[in-house]
Amino acid sequence: MHSLRLDVDNSVYSQFLSFVKQFKQDEVNIVEDRVREDFVVSSVEEVQKRVTNAEQNNNFTSHEEFWSDIEKKVQDL
Repeated sequence: MHSLRLDVDNSVYSQFLSFVKQFKQDEVNIVEDRVREDFVVSSVEEVQKRVTNAEQNNNFTSHEEFWSDIEKKVQDL
């Protein structure tokens, strides 16, 4: 059996995970699933900085799209 360490971008993570879960557990087993430390926010200032950056670069998800995605993921559980 082989082991891999992958960094999967957030934008494709759910699709990647769905693909992996198609295999039987004895064929592919997720040993560890963790979020990189840069995803963790340690201060209000950091949140404000990230939000401002996302707004300036038009790189964000609308409120409606966010909740629609959450609803889909809950239904897939």
